[in-house]
Amino acid sequence: MSKNLEAQAKESSIGMIVSILIVIGSLALFYLDPLGLVTTLFKVLVLLAGLVIAGFVFMKSPQGVRFGSFLIETKIELRKVVWPNREETIKTTGMIMIAVVIVAIFLWIVDAFFSWIVQLLTN
Repeated sequence: MSKNLEAQAKESSIGMIVSILIVIGSLALFYLDPLGLVTTLFKVLVLLAGLVIAGFVFMKSPQGVRFGSFLIETKIELRKVVWPNREETIKTTGMIMIAVVIVAIFLWIVDAFFSWIVQLLTN
């Protein structure tokens, strides 16, 4: 039983390691330019191709499958969210702006008070 779990762990980490190596290789080709790729456009295309291939490899690994199911479940949960309408959004934004102004005035008064105290103590 434990050998089966060890084999699954190795198998699941291989896809992740391969995708990370592909990303590192793509970045190395982009920055180090060992092939003498003259144009930046070609270097960017090679980098993007490497990232896409790494993404495909990752999505075929068990971690990628779990990540994909997480994204699907997240999309389902977002459909359940009750979003505020325009009127509620405007009212809430107004209340927050008023609160920010009140706190700013309070902090300005406290700062002025402490500046006045420090000025009295130093003069």
